[in-house]
Amino acid sequence: MIGSNNGILDLAKAMAEHAAFRQATVTENLAQANTPGYRAKEVAEFSEIFDGGDVLTTRVDQDAAIKPNGNSVSLEAQIVELAEARGQHDMALGLWERVLSMYTEALGRR
Repeated sequence: MIGSNNGILDLAKAMAEHAAFRQATVTENLAQANTPGYRAKEVAEFSEIFDGGDVLTTRVDQDAAIKPNGNSVSLEAQIVELAEARGQHDMALGLWERVLSMYTEALGRR
């Protein structure tokens, strides 16, 4: 498997998986935006998960303001979170492509 013996590719893969999990969490939050009592979820930062070896899990966003109906989803905050996750995913894929390009060049292929 590509990436199993390469720290940079492992990092890029883990970052892309984290970004995809963040995107899925945000879409779940957005789908529940009008559900009374729903508490917005968040994913730990990539550095916390990668350094600590924790698995990808969600937790209740303790900083989110709770509306009168008990829902804590902020559409604005979720859109920002979605944009950040997209940027993280793009960065991971760019890193992956760059490393594979270097391998291809090192092998004399184009």
